[in-house]
Formats: sequence, C-alpha cells, structure tokens
Amino acid sequence: MIAESYRRPRGRVENKLKDLGGYLPLYKAVVKGEWNKARKFLDDDPEALTAKITIASETVLHIAVGTGKDLEFVDKLIRRMSPENLALTDQNGETALSVAAVVGNIRAAKLLVSKNPDSPNISGKLGLPIHRASQYGQETMIRYLLDVTRDDIESSPFAGESGGKLLIDIITAEFFGIALYLVGRYPEMATAEVHGVGSPLSVLARKSNAFPSGAVSRWHLLFDYHEILELDDAKAFSLLQQPLLIAARLGTHEIIEEIVEAFPPAIWASDEENHNVFQLAVLHRQENVFNLIYQMSDYKHLITRYIDHPHDNKILHLAGELPSSDRLNLVSGPALQVQRELQWFKEVKKFVQPGQKEAINKDGKTPWMVFREAHQQLMKDGEAWMKTTAQSCTVAATLIATVAFNAGLHIPGGNNNQDGQPLYSYQPAFGAFAVADAISLFSSVTSILMFLSILTSRYSEDDFRIALPRGLVVGLSMLFISILSMMIAFSSAIYLVFGLQRARTVIPVGSVLVLPVT
Repeated sequence: MIAESYRRPRGRVENKLKDLGGYLPLYKAVVKGEWNKARKFLDDDPEALTAKITIASETVLHIAVGTGKDLEFVDKLIRRMSPENLALTDQNGETALSVAAVVGNIRAAKLLVSKNPDSPNISGKLGLPIHRASQYGQETMIRYLLDVTRDDIESSPFAGESGGKLLIDIITAEFFGIALYLVGRYPEMATAEVHGVGSPLSVLARKSNAFPSGAVSRWHLLFDYHEILELDDAKAFSLLQQPLLIAARLGTHEIIEEIVEAFPPAIWASDEENHNVFQLAVLHRQENVFNLIYQMSDYKHLITRYIDHPHDNKILHLAGELPSSDRLNLVSGPALQVQRELQWFKEVKKFVQPGQKEAINKDGKTPWMVFREAHQQLMKDGEAWMKTTAQSCTVAATLIATVAFNAGLHIPGGNNNQDGQPLYSYQPAFGAFAVADAISLFSSVTSILMFLSILTSRYSEDDFRIALPRGLVVGLSMLFISILSMMIAFSSAIYLVFGLQRARTVIPVGSVLVLPVT
C-alpha cells in the first residue's frame, strides 16, 4: 500500500510532463532570451502565448519576467497580449507582476502596469504584488508599487489585515523609512491585527536594532497616539499588551517608554504566567528595561509585588533563577558570570519589600535558596575556571619575575674594574633599563601574590561578587605591566650593548619588540 501511494503522484507528474513536452523549445527560447525562435513558435501556435507551459503552470510571460535577462523580449510578449492576459496566474496564484515583484524586475513591472493598470491590485494566494515585494525585501519595487497600487477600491490593500500584513512585512525587511511613510499616510495600519502574527508594533518590538541611541523619537509614529486614544481602554490594553511584553523580554526599552507614554495603564500588562514588564526584565536579564523602574513613582512598590503562576515566585525569586545561555554569555568566563548574577540579585533586592526578601514560594524556597540551587553548577565551573586561569598566570608571572631578577644582577656592559660602577651608567638608556626592570620585577611579584590569593580563596558567594573578580583584574593588570616593562628593559639593554654604534639598525628592532604588547 505504501509503495502504491508513491506511484500514483509520480504517474500524474509524468503525464503532465508529457503534455508539456511540446512546449520545451519555447521554454528554452524564453530562458535564453532568443526572441526569433520564440516568435516562430508563437506564430505557429498562437495559443502558446497564454498556455501553461511548465509544471508550475507558468506562462511564457511568467518565465520571461522571472529571468529578467531581456527587457525587449518582455516588451514584445506584452505587445502580443491583451490586458486580461497579464492577469493569468500560475499554480500559486502569482501574476507576472507578482513574479516581477519577487525578483525585483522593476523595468518589466513598469511595462506590465502600463499595459494593465489594475494588475497591482490583483491578489494571489500570498498577497498582492506589493506584499510579495515586501516579503522578498525588494525596496525599489516596494516604492514603485506604492505609487501604482490603488487605495480607493472597496478592499483597499492598505486597510485591515491586508494593511497590517504589509506593514509587518516591511518592518521585518527593516525598511523603516517606508514603514514610517505608510503609517503617516494610513494611521490605521499601525493598529491592525494579523491572525497568527499580532500587530505591527509587536513585530517592531522584536527589532532592537531599530532603536539606535537618540533615534527613538521617530518611532512613536508607528503607533499613532490618536489612533490608540480613540480606542476604549480594553481594546487599547489588548493591542499594546503583546508588544510591551515582547519588548520587555528582548530589552527594547524604547518601545516600552513610548507605549507607557501613550497609554499609562499598559504598565500593568502581564503574560500568561502573571509576569509583568519588570519581572520579565529580571528573568531575561534586560538591564535597560529594569532601569526604567528608577523613573517610576511609588507605583514601583506595587509592580514588584506581582506573584507568578504556578510557582508563586516573586520578583526576587525570578532574579535567583538562571537566565538563558545567550544572556549569560554576554560576560566571558563562568566566574565573571557568577559575579554578574550576584549583582543582579543584589540590585533587585533593593526594590522589594522587607517581607519579600525571605518570602517562600510554592516549593518552600526563599529567593536565596533558589539562587544557590540554580547557580550551583555555574559556581563550580567558575571556581574551576578561576583556578585554571590563576595557575596559568602564576606560571607566566613567575617566569617574568625570574628573568627580571636575573637581569638586575647582570647589568648590560658590565662594571668598571676600578670602582665597580656600571660602564654605561651615564647613558639615558641605562636609567630606562633600571627603572623598567625594577617595575617588571615588582609588578610580576604582585601578580603572583594576587593569583596565590585567588588559589587559596574559599570561593563563597561573597568572594565571587567582589574579592575574586577584583583579584583577577589586579593580577592580570600587574602581569600586563610586568610584560610591558620587561620588553622596555630588554630593548634598553639591546641598545646599550649593540646599538651605541649602530643606532639606526637597533632602534627599529627594539620598537618592533613592543608590538606584541600593543
């Protein structure tokens, strides 16, 4: 039975290919742009001009427009066809203009529209030509079709779900200038709802890259204040809830600010688990959104009282949970990730009521218990990472300290046999050598001590928050200084021993030695 089910469609396809086989010379001529061969075929068989000549039910015009090779070929085909013929569709309901919109063949589109001005308003299964151009990111085509697509007909493409879908496609393609133009011309598009997708504002909320610093004031146009204020409270709340929560998850704080300014009650929106804007910001570690709490009045104390479902977690419990890996990996190294998590927990703790700091959720856990349990493995990884880093850097610092100590005992050029003074003590380079070598020795020893303190640490939560990161930063800084000083001391020594008579050769070589540090 299974084998039989596969044979039947294959047979239908083979039969269809046999039926279309007679059009193969025409198909080849169109693909290659050979008009003389195509003209002869069409003269012999005039019906081929409007026939479905491919398995996808494409006409000659569909193929010619889709290849985009020869505008003259397309022009000659259109001259032979009636305006009604230009509305013929393939198996996907695509007209020739829709194909031109998909591939961005703007010259062919102009020819088609001049022959049949109604063609921009002929919709296929996937929408109008302007929808298809938007879906495929053809910006020039979109701008042209905006001028020739009529909006004075009964079912305007810029109204209702059609208009909302068009605006969403344009925002998805990141043609924000066109989006602003459309909303300015058709304000109702901003409040349109598209089944299964949501509103244009919801899509815009996912585009965090659309909000460079200082440019946010432009985007209030994408949800016109007057359109929202004309809605009743329930409809306005329903419209703005989804984009507000999406913005909170993704950190698009500009969207949140604009929505709350237009409709302040939206700040009370929550998702199906009763997470509000600030709880989502804490859960997804979006500091730009959480920082908006500083701009609020005493309402912030009410906002932080929300309890989620079904775990009865308060906002501090959410701060104790482990975030997704993409947010965690914003900081390199498990130890520094633990530090960031501890800082998050401490910051959120400032805003909760005293009773919430030790509140118990449905599992009988306090916020701190949730934190320790969720971050247990991360802290183990942080301890291992910190020890490995400290051990590696200790070896490097020890080697530098050994070299610097030995260089101090073996002065370049040696000493004077009469009074034991260094032979080159009068040279400026000798002073640079002495100072750089001393700095290299002292900084490398300091680095060793810092890394030893890291190796002997208790690795408690408080250590991860302050002591360990600070020790790592100081140790790495001292190690860097010791390497830089060692290179300066080495360059000075090379100059003293070999460069007094050959300065033009040695000085460039010494300068090259500093490049690794740079």
